[in-house]
Amino acid sequence: MQSHNMKKNLEKYPLFLLLLTAFVVIQLEKELHNLIQYEFVYDRVIVLFTVPFIILGIWYLFLRSVSKASLMTLSCLLPFYYTGDLKSWLSGKFPHSFLQSYSFLLSVFVVMVLVLFFILKRKRTVSGKLFFFINTAILLFIAADVVTIFFTGSKNKYTIDGKNELSYRACDSCYKPDIYYIIFDAYTSSTQLKNEYGYSNQAIEDYLYNKGFYIAQESKSNYNYTAFSIGSTLNMNYITNVDTINKTTDRTYLQALKLVYKNKLVAFLQNEGYKILNHSLFDIGSYPTTIKHVDFWGIRELFDQYNLFLKLYSDAGYHLPSRVKKLFNNKYFVNDAELRKDLPGTVFRHLLQSVKMKTKQPRFVYAHFLQTHPPYFFDSTGKKLPKTSNAAEGYIHQVAYSNRLIKQIADSIIAISERPAIIILQGDHGISFKEPVDPPDKFPILNAFFFSNKDYRLLTDSTTSVNTFRIILHTYFEQDLRQLPNKYYHLWQ
Repeated sequence: MQSHNMKKNLEKYPLFLLLLTAFVVIQLEKELHNLIQYEFVYDRVIVLFTVPFIILGIWYLFLRSVSKASLMTLSCLLPFYYTGDLKSWLSGKFPHSFLQSYSFLLSVFVVMVLVLFFILKRKRTVSGKLFFFINTAILLFIAADVVTIFFTGSKNKYTIDGKNELSYRACDSCYKPDIYYIIFDAYTSSTQLKNEYGYSNQAIEDYLYNKGFYIAQESKSNYNYTAFSIGSTLNMNYITNVDTINKTTDRTYLQALKLVYKNKLVAFLQNEGYKILNHSLFDIGSYPTTIKHVDFWGIRELFDQYNLFLKLYSDAGYHLPSRVKKLFNNKYFVNDAELRKDLPGTVFRHLLQSVKMKTKQPRFVYAHFLQTHPPYFFDSTGKKLPKTSNAAEGYIHQVAYSNRLIKQIADSIIAISERPAIIILQGDHGISFKEPVDPPDKFPILNAFFFSNKDYRLLTDSTTSVNTFRIILHTYFEQDLRQLPNKYYHLWQ
């Protein structure tokens, strides 16, 4: 009886209008399970579920039939939700072709909608079998995605190289140090600062040397983008399936967040009894970042991909007047000027709280500072940069600002720590403003280490990011981990 009633409902009601919207949202959740912060997109989700009712009401005025209006609504929802994906796919397959232009795509959609309208206008009724087929098909797609999310797990495009598989053994006799992993995003090496920007970084180097740091002068990152670099560093290995030839789209890039969310270093430290304190751009397993209300990865824009009007604005909104553009501002976006002004201070306060925290457990603290990453709005004193300033000038101001933070961080940790301490001050990748872009200039980084036992035997001037924690686990935890050869992967966006 219940199955009979369900079949009747599937034949009678246009459930597909809501099911299709649910499918869009569930697809995004499947793609980035555990990585979407819905506080940034709840209004976008509400809009996605509201649009079908608005379109349905409009078509009902013309057709005076809920069933016919529902099919017309479906014909409008498909381009409304999926034009962004279709355009992105066509742009990749046929770059610079009229096939991926909005004028062509929207013209095709309008013609298809009008053809369907005149067909339905002439029909007396709509078959219930058609409703049953559409409703059932979408339900099956949703069910498959739900099973993937909660039972089988969605596959990541990127995986960690298995050729250098790590095997750990417990170290009960090790006196475990506090570990402070401090990233300054896009902080390049002193050599490049001098050669490309004419900026001497000698003062901060002298300061760190006097504090007992080892500076790897010729150090480089292994990747030129944050999620890949941090993912590789925390997994202590290289990433497979990285495309260094074709452009990396935003959607493809976001897949790399999964490498950080579930990484081998944190798993090891958990087993060793560490308290994990995360003040970074990333959520890590059971340790979400403490830096809230910041859309670090453009998740809001990801949802806008499935709203035709917002997709049009994203691609062509620069033609609109400034007053109109303000209506579309993303107050959560990490590149918002006011948000960026307060962000370094917020991360620093959270880091300092972790340093001062009283705990019997050893701690692993990850803090990620963004001020050396474009765009640049302020000078080294916090004042707005003149409009005449270029990116390179803004960058040097933020290096100077970061150097003051580095001193405060190192002083605080060394003065307050009651346990052996490791401090890693590292750029996740380098930066260059040369035109045209020279890939090798994107890899040199700041890389400075403080080991309280001063055992720097495994460090060299050319130590790269991927070997950071291999060296630490060997030095402090008696793990037999060989260092990997240096490799560099340049991705394009």
